[in-house]
Amino acid sequence: MKRIFLFFFVLLFVQSSFAQKIIEEYTNQQGSLRYGPGEKDLLPYGDKGFTLVLPDNGRTLAGTVIDLEDSRLSAEDTLRYREFRNESLKRGFAFLTIATGIPVDWYFSENSLRYVDVVMKDTFTRYHLADKNIFFLGLMTSGHRALKYVEYCKQGKSVFNPTIRGVILCECAIDWVRMWYEGQKQVRDHETASGIFEGNLVHYLFDEHFKATPATAINKYIEFSPYSYFDLEMKKPVLYKDLSIRAYTYADIRYWFSAQGKGIYDSNYPDMSGFINEQKLIGNKKAELVVFHSNMDDSLQQHMRRQSTTWDLVDKKELVEWMVGQSE
Repeated sequence: MKRIFLFFFVLLFVQSSFAQKIIEEYTNQQGSLRYGPGEKDLLPYGDKGFTLVLPDNGRTLAGTVIDLEDSRLSAEDTLRYREFRNESLKRGFAFLTIATGIPVDWYFSENSLRYVDVVMKDTFTRYHLADKNIFFLGLMTSGHRALKYVEYCKQGKSVFNPTIRGVILCECAIDWVRMWYEGQKQVRDHETASGIFEGNLVHYLFDEHFKATPATAINKYIEFSPYSYFDLEMKKPVLYKDLSIRAYTYADIRYWFSAQGKGIYDSNYPDMSGFINEQKLIGNKKAELVVFHSNMDDSLQQHMRRQSTTWDLVDKKELVEWMVGQSE
């Protein structure tokens, strides 16, 4: 009986330790996105709206973490964020996810940026979130979206214009000149079905929006990219100079060649390292790069065959403490 009582006491303690208030508002959208020339190359629109998670302990909020998505997070995606979200809540950060409901939304259209901006402003106003210590969490393409939103604000287009403190990036493709050529290689090499799909998708979407390739109109791709190695003028880095930035990436040529027949330029490592390098060159002392790699003597691990797995290597508690240290 004592053991049963102890079990329920521990369970109650764990639940109260992670007490939180969840507010969700979504509306379903009709329609679909064409991602290829085939009759069935269509992705249905999803739900647009937001999820706001607040620490349910009555304490004053320390800040807000914002995640910009193209669709409502699935149960699997929510699970991947859980540890970081819970650590953030314990330190007094609210967690806000905003989704446009548009599949593969890389913010080609400013309509998406305007939607995100309006939802953000409305949410901060309605739920009394302080306009301070705002950090964007950018995993994979969410990092591209976060940087595009910062650029949108810096260009004076935001009606909200929040006080952004920092950005967290993890394996983000942000140099779309490089990414376009990676897509070419994926289709040409025919190594994996997922690589062929991604390569064709990148080419189709960019051709639809730009009606050009980097070979014929490289400036269109550079202008769209938050960072590009091929930008001879390097105009973008100054937009992010005042931000605290932590970027994570996994660099292992041995892994890439063995797993998918790729080289280092067919990963997101050049984007993450190049972006942070340019920040340091213009004097941003709050920009950090964290690089994971394997030991040459270690056997290749199956779970590291996807770049998205890099997030699993991140010390979530240390990352939240980094946010706290960067806060005002």
